[in-house]
Amino acid sequence: MTTTSNVGSSTTSAVNQALQNGSASAADLQNQFLTMLVTQMNNQDPLNPLDNSQLTSQLAQISTVSGLQTMNTTMTQLLQQTAASRAMDSANLIGKTVMVPGSAVSVSGGVPGQIGVDIPSTADSVTVQVLDASGNVVRTIDMKGQTAGVKDVAWDGKNDQGNAVADGDYSFKVAATANGKDVKPVALVYGKVQAISGDSSGVLVDLGNGQTASVDDVRRIS
Repeated sequence: MTTTSNVGSSTTSAVNQALQNGSASAADLQNQFLTMLVTQMNNQDPLNPLDNSQLTSQLAQISTVSGLQTMNTTMTQLLQQTAASRAMDSANLIGKTVMVPGSAVSVSGGVPGQIGVDIPSTADSVTVQVLDASGNVVRTIDMKGQTAGVKDVAWDGKNDQGNAVADGDYSFKVAATANGKDVKPVALVYGKVQAISGDSSGVLVDLGNGQTASVDDVRRIS
């Protein structure tokens, strides 16, 4: 005869395995538990009947799994509703100019695109370097000391010799220090919002030309 303890161990083992690998739903676990419980009762040793504490423990595990899966389903639904609501609210950004993290800037007709920098804490030195397509520094802008916050960078489209740079694509990088330590500034660019979209990472603003940014990264709206 199969003993209660052996069958009980099998039940607990099966439940624990399902809990660890997440391969079964609450309904699957309940069906499996009831099937094995009936087997336990049919094969229990009259001299060693079913242990109530063991049964209670197994029922508690099933209840916990069922409750957690119900909560997960509810949370998923709430997150989906929140994401949809945020996307609708963000639709108001379409047509607006925003400032987002980025390091690309173009010059057209001798006029450069607007750029900026987000300084997380007061810095005693802030420097911006503009680079051409080959990575050569064409202009260094010393912004000196700056308080924390989002700042516009004034670049007139000229190089360090005072000559206008050629139209085309450029990039820039920023550096800021306080007492000789990097304060981790963030380079920013401007873009006009063309559309709002979303993916697994959240709501995105589409700035055209394949450029997107998370709506959470928008530093300024104008």
